[in-house]
Amino acid sequence: MAGFTPERERRSVERRTGIERRGQGAQAMGGSGSKGIAEMLDPAGEEAYWRENYATQPYYQAGHTYDDYHPAYRAGWEGRARYEGRSFQEVERELRADYERRRGASRLGWDSSREAARAAWDRFDATDDFERSQ
Repeated sequence: MAGFTPERERRSVERRTGIERRGQGAQAMGGSGSKGIAEMLDPAGEEAYWRENYATQPYYQAGHTYDDYHPAYRAGWEGRARYEGRSFQEVERELRADYERRRGASRLGWDSSREAARAAWDRFDATDDFERSQ
């Protein structure tokens, strides 16, 4: 399943079924009860998801390839983990700098790929992680 580690899928099921473990229960299991986005991130899964779905996104510009959008997606998903607890707007300058450093051969500047970065960022804020991966 694209974008999800086994731990991330388990947490999604727990959230949907109301079993989420917190506090003492989680500590009894040997964990803190809450894993950060970085621990749930599956870069290969994120890449697979976006490779399959990029051309159906509202910001997609005809004639561009996944390789044009990939640096923006990567900036978005990596930034979401790196800047956990902050909003996209708060870190957009850093995301843009990350994108520009890793842009490679992409034909899209930040203004054209910003929404792709935002989409990758927002994927972690959807209400149902499992459904989001489908």
